[in-house]
Amino acid sequence: MNKNFLIIFLIIFIPDSFACMCTKFWNEWNEQQTSQIIESSDIIFIGKLMASSNDCYEFEVIDVFKGSVNIGATLEGYYLTSCSGLPNVKGKWIFYGNYRLRNDNRVLNYSQCSPTRNLSRISRKRKQEYLDKELKLLNTCFDKNIVL
Repeated sequence: MNKNFLIIFLIIFIPDSFACMCTKFWNEWNEQQTSQIIESSDIIFIGKLMASSNDCYEFEVIDVFKGSVNIGATLEGYYLTSCSGLPNVKGKWIFYGNYRLRNDNRVLNYSQCSPTRNLSRISRKRKQEYLDKELKLLNTCFDKNIVL
């Protein structure tokens, strides 16, 4: 009885105890939703994951669609909230990120609900077709000619 009361008490009175809820899981191509995430992202690039730890990761930038960053730069990102993503598989990634404040410093962060993902793990034909459409849209939006 006391355990049940404690669980109910914790659920009701701890306001920061929530999980991230994604409205889109990026399993199907949707140009409108992709355009919205492109608009809302501060930075979009293709990069190589160099390191990842408990709450920090580093990417070497290979190509840039959006944002003020140079090719070859190393960007450090952080796991900041329950909705933050934390890449853990080295390789080439497409990254949709935003800048957030952490201890009064502006740092890079991405949501696990974003289409940020490891490109080396795209094995199914449908996912490759989605990526091809996504790259075409990104190249059109930013007047680029980036290919993988």
